[in-house]
Amino acid sequence: MMVSARLPVAPRPFMDELLSSWMARVAARYGSEALELVVYLAGQGGRNAGARQLDDVAPDMELLSLWAKACRVDPELLCRRSLASRYPDRPQDWFLTETVPVCLACFDADVAGRRDAYLRGHWRLAEQVVCPPHRTMLLDRCPACLGRLRLSFRMLNGLLRPFCRKCDAILTGGGGETEHPLKADFAGGVLDLQSQISRIVRGNPGRFDRLEHAIRTLWAPLDRDGAARPVLALWYDEPGWNCPYEARAAVGRSAPLQHLSVSWRALTLVILHDLFGADLEPGAVLPEAALVLFRRAAPLPWLTDGRDLPNGKGKRTIDAGVERIHRLSKRPVHRLNGNFEGERGDFGRIHP
Repeated sequence: MMVSARLPVAPRPFMDELLSSWMARVAARYGSEALELVVYLAGQGGRNAGARQLDDVAPDMELLSLWAKACRVDPELLCRRSLASRYPDRPQDWFLTETVPVCLACFDADVAGRRDAYLRGHWRLAEQVVCPPHRTMLLDRCPACLGRLRLSFRMLNGLLRPFCRKCDAILTGGGGETEHPLKADFAGGVLDLQSQISRIVRGNPGRFDRLEHAIRTLWAPLDRDGAARPVLALWYDEPGWNCPYEARAAVGRSAPLQHLSVSWRALTLVILHDLFGADLEPGAVLPEAALVLFRRAAPLPWLTDGRDLPNGKGKRTIDAGVERIHRLSKRPVHRLNGNFEGERGDFGRIHP
């Protein structure tokens, strides 16, 4: 019988820290990555636990138990750090599952407080694009190499600091440099919008359902076959505008916010406000601008409850539909569909 490992040094998790962030900090104390330490702990006292990845939302309890024993932490305390425990009424579609955006000012505050830098739990909420304490936009790209942000923790001057894995740049706000006033004003405005969205997600189910429907429709594909652009393209007043590659993964998805960068999630909030006003979600009567957009949405698989209606079969068709949309997004654009450089098509100005 294998005896569970005991780590001689293991920092305690912070109150608002992601489980994955705490495990990365523990591993960094031993000069390794969290996955490497998982494999080691699983080999000492777990059954195939090394093959499973940690889930910040609803973690595997066997894997969590290994970490709790190795670090001498109450497993219930770790369980309460999961996002499912912190936000029990929040749908899992409203948690980010890929890159965790960060606030550099928060990292600088950690250094000023003489504590390890760490990832905050609310950074994984889908509507969070602005840091409330610092009123700055979150970052999901490295400010040095501009690549998608993947960070690691390393020891520097006695504290664990975040570094970009790609270019090894330390992630810092630059020692308190003043942000451009226009960026600060934009972040302040979006902060109010994200607070309203958070209240809707936590509040009345009817309002939340209407909000979800509006966001899905904005990111639904247009009714032009092969257009490779979402419905919100009509909101722009730009001839030949194409949906950038980084945002195409969200087109046609049932949970588009999960697949969008910080900037595109922020823009989605701005468009919701522009279309529906202070409520940020459609009511009984849609404004004319919203009607124009919603009527141009292609039929979506989830509107049929995942059923193959012609055949009367109850199989899910969402995956097949999304794959088709993504294949179309990579095709050359036909010259008559109003979606190439130099042709306006019928995509006129929608917003005031």
